[in-house]
Amino acid sequence: MKQRTLRVFEVEDFKKLQTVVNSKYELVKNHFFMLKQEDKEIQNFLEEKNLNYFILNSNHSFTSKKEKIEPIKEEIRIIEKEIIKYKGVPFKIFDKIIRSGEEIVLQANVVFLKRINTGANINIKGCVFILDENNGFVKCEGKCLFVKKNSSHIIFNNEEIDKNDTEMFYYKDNK
Repeated sequence: MKQRTLRVFEVEDFKKLQTVVNSKYELVKNHFFMLKQEDKEIQNFLEEKNLNYFILNSNHSFTSKKEKIEPIKEEIRIIEKEIIKYKGVPFKIFDKIIRSGEEIVLQANVVFLKRINTGANINIKGCVFILDENNGFVKCEGKCLFVKKNSSHIIFNNEEIDKNDTEMFYYKDNK
């Protein structure tokens, strides 16, 4: 089993959909189209063009040019710009550069996929995983901390972590 991130086009207007698909087919052919409700006209058009689509909040399956998939029974991930959130789970993933002046205060476990710039202020009450360089100020009050490369200030459970540590994993009460 593999996890994938999908690019989804939200479809509400049939005329706009026709215009986009007919003029930019090569750009959209590998993406999914999301319908908020059943619309036979749109569904028929997408099937004729051999495009993937699914209907939100229904018991219908994803349609794929390769295979049919079982009906959706799980909650759908919510993707907002560069932040991926899972409903009901206190876990956040930041897939963006954290810029100078940004302040993030959360009571959750957090993964930073890209670097944290100088001047950023991070205060987390859960575990923190920094998978790129840290140049900002990070305070972690969780049970664990992973830092790929640290060039700035990190406070882990009220103890300062040395600068210039590379690929270090810290666990509460142990290094």
